Amino acid sequence: MQVVKIGGSILKNKDDLFLIKQKLMDCHNCIIVTSALKNVTNMLINAFETTNTGIIDNIYHIHTDLIKIDDETGKILSRFKDELKSLLQLEKSLSLRDQILSYGERMATVVLYSFFKDQGFNISYIIEPLLVTDDRFGDANCLLDETAKKINSTAFGDVTIVPGFYGITLDSKITTVGRGGSDYTAMVFASILHCDVRIITDVPGIMTSDPKLFANSRTLPEVSMSEVLKMSNYGVKNFNYKTFTPVLGMDINITVESLYQDGITRITKKPVNTVKCVALAGYNNKTDKNILVFIGHGLSDPEISKSIISTIGNDRLYHIDSLSLSLILDDDLINNKKCFQEASSWIK
Repeated sequence: MQVVKIGGSILKNKDDLFLIKQKLMDCHNCIIVTSALKNVTNMLINAFETTNTGIIDNIYHIHTDLIKIDDETGKILSRFKDELKSLLQLEKSLSLRDQILSYGERMATVVLYSFFKDQGFNISYIIEPLLVTDDRFGDANCLLDETAKKINSTAFGDVTIVPGFYGITLDSKITTVGRGGSDYTAMVFASILHCDVRIITDVPGIMTSDPKLFANSRTLPEVSMSEVLKMSNYGVKNFNYKTFTPVLGMDINITVESLYQDGITRITKKPVNTVKCVALAGYNNKTDKNILVFIGHGLSDPEISKSIISTIGNDRLYHIDSLSLSLILDDDLINNKKCFQEASSWIK
């Protein structure tokens, strides 16, 4: 069995769906965890905050215009639209917000099912959440024992689509597990079913740096789980901070790949002492990206970190440990762009 997570960034038009189809042609005994279509979650947040039912109509048409909708799917989407409009009339609460946001993944699930069925896949879907969580609305945590009972008692088909991002409490309240929560959902399934995971997104794996900021950025063929966790903590890679917690210590293969470009990153348990990544991050919870972060095993070793520190200057050193080295940027360093010109040369 294999878990495949489909990101919302690659669910924006019919061309994307046909590219996803090509990725999944040899997928059997497979669970597809889907995010909401691109921008739909943000639209649902806006609808919740403004009680604007017109936004719900727009979301409905985004889904019905994406593919040729059969009668069954059309009726389901129409029902979801009516339910959302009714929910918007209720008194606002965190619980209601989560319930409303869950419809993005619900609608994506039935649309993907309709598309793949039309393409000849032996496919089924499960719309009800299989994650059992606590009641921390907006950032719920999976209760693994209860979730395992639910997943292990569920019959999956050759290819089964399930919604990511949302779960249900023991007293049947809908929760969401945080932005980027579909990755977390996929890891929960993998931890319980002891199977491999493919994360398909819009970027070519995990890169050495943001190519918009740093020259010569490239895809890392392999990173360790520890490095990915550190990247998540610093906001270097856009993973939910708890994404990989369900699979820590497990011997499973996890890959991150792009729908559009070549490049695959394997996430392993094997540490290799090199600088893997450089990025800009916030300092002291500021939104300004004013700290330069290097991530990789062995950075506390002077032989690995000395070229970075000697070039930028020890006086800017903010933090160093075995996995990360952080340097505070000042206006002079930013303006002369020295760190951006040379940063890629320190990544091996």
